Amino acid sequence: MKLRRQNKTQAFTLVECLVVMLILMITFSGIMGFRYFSVLSAERAETQLLAARAAVAISEAWRARKGADDFDPTQQSFDDHFQILPVSLAVLKATSPSGALHLGNYQVEIEGRQFQANLMYQNSTDVPNARLLHVVLMWQDSKQMRQQFHLSTLTQTQT
Repeated sequence: MKLRRQNKTQAFTLVECLVVMLILMITFSGIMGFRYFSVLSAERAETQLLAARAAVAISEAWRARKGADDFDPTQQSFDDHFQILPVSLAVLKATSPSGALHLGNYQVEIEGRQFQANLMYQNSTDVPNARLLHVVLMWQDSKQMRQQFHLSTLTQTQT
């Protein structure tokens, strides 16, 4: 009589399972790292966009006042997500262009983000009856590094 040997079903060994798990862990950690840096980059871009929005809103309000040297952005009406408060001069230390006159330092809050604004203006030497406003917005990013956005705008003054 012939004995038949039964075929055993083959299974994965423990080493093979561990290798697959290691490959999956490396893949998932790479994906999670990519997602972290994507979210961080999006956060930085949104903060810079909000700083630009604040600088444009302040400069447009100044232009509407025809470059007034007594301009106070706290007296302007902005939307509910945009608040401006005055701060003391000692808080901000921004470099001013030569010949620029200081308009004030302000705390700006947009959609929960805090910015410090420094406003300076100077009379234009090239264009008669014109003034140049410099809006410098500063903030700290998620790595506690100081960031800055600078916008300059020219407007015709009252004669």
